[in-house]
Amino acid sequence: MELSDRMFALMMQQRGWSRAASRVAIIGGDTAAIWLMSVRGNHAYLISSGTCPEFRRQGLARQLAEDCLVGLKNEGITNFQTEVLTSNKRAFDLYAALGMEITRKLECYELPSLPGSPRHEVRKTPWSEAKGEAHALAEVLPSWQNSFDAIEAVASDVQCWTVSDTRGLAGYAVVIPETRTIAQIGVRKDRRCEGIAQSLIKACQRGHNLRLLNVDGRSGDLRAFLQAIGAEPTVPQFELSMRITDAIER
Repeated sequence: MELSDRMFALMMQQRGWSRAASRVAIIGGDTAAIWLMSVRGNHAYLISSGTCPEFRRQGLARQLAEDCLVGLKNEGITNFQTEVLTSNKRAFDLYAALGMEITRKLECYELPSLPGSPRHEVRKTPWSEAKGEAHALAEVLPSWQNSFDAIEAVASDVQCWTVSDTRGLAGYAVVIPETRTIAQIGVRKDRRCEGIAQSLIKACQRGHNLRLLNVDGRSGDLRAFLQAIGAEPTVPQFELSMRITDAIER
């Protein structure tokens, strides 16, 4: 990934970078490899990892991973998870060797610019006002980067759009304009198939294409909706997880 300093900082903030839990390999005064971690409660997450080309195939990633897992265990962290592109066999093999297993498949989409105006009245709403009811609309568990904790961490950088009725929140979407991504979108079950999701996306887009990253592939309703609006699938990923005690015992 090629990111500006600002985009990298936003990525770390959104995912909850922990300096204490992360590891860096230094060789000859240069950064040779990184293993950047997040910790929330008793769960840890690998945000990003990488090894400079000239230092690859020397076992650095494995050394960083094992040292990191020992450190997490010593801090009482019990679970570890990450994502990996389904096509990245080398990284997948490393995670599998550590003891990680596939928990679900995550999908990514490019959303087309939808023509016309929203059919429903869409209101820009502070996230602090919408988040309570939004929890009830969540049908599947968001990925780490799209979780409620992640949105809260970058609340000043997100926009929240809502559709309401007499029962309260009928639908919502949370977008991060700087990355052109929709972090979460949801519609109450009794108001689905009424065009609410399309209205929300139109309000979010403002003439720009948006992306959905790492959404649960088991959500049939969401997949059907995305197909209907012409969303293009991009790179799928596996979500991997493990109990840290299992890793240490291997």
